[in-house]
Amino acid sequence: TVMRSSVVLFRRALPQHCDIAVTEVDVVQSSVVHLPDTVNKMLSVVMLHEVVLTASSLLVSNVEAHASRYGAFGLYSTGTLALVGGSSLYARYCSFDGYTHLFYLNNLSVREHSVFALLNNTMASGRSLLYKYRGFSVLDHSVLRVVGNSGCVSYAIYSLRLCTVQRSSWLDWRDNDVGVGVVFHDTGSVFCEHQQQQCGDADG
Repeated sequence: TVMRSSVVLFRRALPQHCDIAVTEVDVVQSSVVHLPDTVNKMLSVVMLHEVVLTASSLLVSNVEAHASRYGAFGLYSTGTLALVGGSSLYARYCSFDGYTHLFYLNNLSVREHSVFALLNNTMASGRSLLYKYRGFSVLDHSVLRVVGNSGCVSYAIYSLRLCTVQRSSWLDWRDNDVGVGVVFHDTGSVFCEHQQQQCGDADG
């Protein structure tokens, strides 16, 4: 599939107990897309607006994207992205050229045995692999995985607000290469607050 200055948009609660995939896509973007009923005009490949996944999965895989306009986000989530009830969101084997952030999140909530994962993606250059404006929470045996990604970026994970990983949940960080960039930047996270909580390897 070839996309030219277009976006895949998911809005609000997606169907329960289903598997959704965006795969094998070549993207060339040069102009913003105006989304109806929103004020957002953003250059991005996949946009999520107040998305809730309940016992479902969303896969973005094998996307090769090129943007010719500054300020583009590869994947862009507005509002709160919520994964509950054993849900998963995987972005893997994607390549982004000309994008500021690989995945921009306004707010992320992962709970109840759910998984959010960025796996084996590449960025030619940019600001971050994962940018979280309002931080994130990973609770109740859930996992946030950032594994095998690479790119010449300023930050691997950049968070402007509180990040919480609690109640037997994991932050799994392994085998990422961001050159001379900073691995993790945040303004005050709560990690390993309880004895039963486990945190993954934070070495890049």
